[in-house]
Amino acid sequence: MALRTLMSAAIAIGFAGSALAIGDKLAVEMRGADGKAIGQIELIESTAGILLKVKLAGLPPGPHGFHFHDRGACTGDFASAGEIYNPLGSKHGFLNDEGPMAGDLPNLFVTATGEVEVELVTPFVNLSRTAEETIFDADGTSLVIYAQADDYQSEPDGNAGARIACGVVSAPK
Repeated sequence: MALRTLMSAAIAIGFAGSALAIGDKLAVEMRGADGKAIGQIELIESTAGILLKVKLAGLPPGPHGFHFHDRGACTGDFASAGEIYNPLGSKHGFLNDEGPMAGDLPNLFVTATGEVEVELVTPFVNLSRTAEETIFDADGTSLVIYAQADDYQSEPDGNAGARIACGVVSAPK
């Protein structure tokens, strides 16, 4: 499926049943593999999808793959988070003719001090609990950070290596 078609479908699905108002937000606490908190990611409903405000510390320097995953669980090696969120059955990556998956996000670039602070928007997901393809289904959703950069095309996760941080995305109340 072409990127333009996927974006149109994601936006149509998302805004057809949005239960949140523009500007509504929730916070996701991120934890490293050792279980320690490394910061939070704020998710804010916007007219363009979700605005993610990322503020983390204690990560290895360099680029790291970053994705929404299809299960809201973050235990052990974070395999409990499942696969990258992909309700439309797309291929992985922004550089794939049949991608991206709805859960694909740009790489995070961590400074030499282990910190990252960035804001980005994804048009492929939203914070609606009533949308047909909600991230708040029975299995929930999580955000996962990988050890290496995502190459934006290799299946299933861009050759990004091990999962090194995870946070459960809890439905707004």
